[in-house]
Amino acid sequence: MDPVSIQVFGEQELIEHLARGGAHHSHCISIRNPDETIPAIIKDNFHAILELRFYDAEEIEQLGAQTIKRIPERKDVKGIIEFFRLTAAEATGYTLHCWQGISRSPAVALGLLYLLTGSEEEAALHLKRIRPDARPHRKIVSFFDEQLGCRLSRVNERLRAEALGATMGALGPPPGGLLTRAKRMRAG
Repeated sequence: MDPVSIQVFGEQELIEHLARGGAHHSHCISIRNPDETIPAIIKDNFHAILELRFYDAEEIEQLGAQTIKRIPERKDVKGIIEFFRLTAAEATGYTLHCWQGISRSPAVALGLLYLLTGSEEEAALHLKRIRPDARPHRKIVSFFDEQLGCRLSRVNERLRAEALGATMGALGPPPGGLLTRAKRMRAG
């Protein structure tokens, strides 16, 4: 299977893509919050779906008032790897999604891309091409490191920094430059 056989979407983006008849792969990894149900259009468009349910948080304490306290766990990554190994021979590829397509699903994509390429650097390059704004979830990536004996966390930090840099660059400096307020305070 070629690394181009991985797609990453935000949920609404995937729903719209499927509604337009957009190309997608036979297998889906659907990541959602624990209290959400999978939309019918997603259920109806894939041969097999691995459903994962956890919040986009790295520590339980970050969840606040949610009644279901569920963050990614080692068993989730074990399940992803098992799903991949059991289905890789029949799958045309994998379409992944989470709420925004920025953190959880790119982390899973990075792990799958590593399984396909055997290289942390190649996996990162493919993910950057597939989803340039990806900031893969650190905890999920660290679980792939543990399970696969790789060092994806190292390339993940670079991916995250580049994506955040691009976001900040797109926003640009504040009107009048970064030091304007400080200069006025000193002058006053």
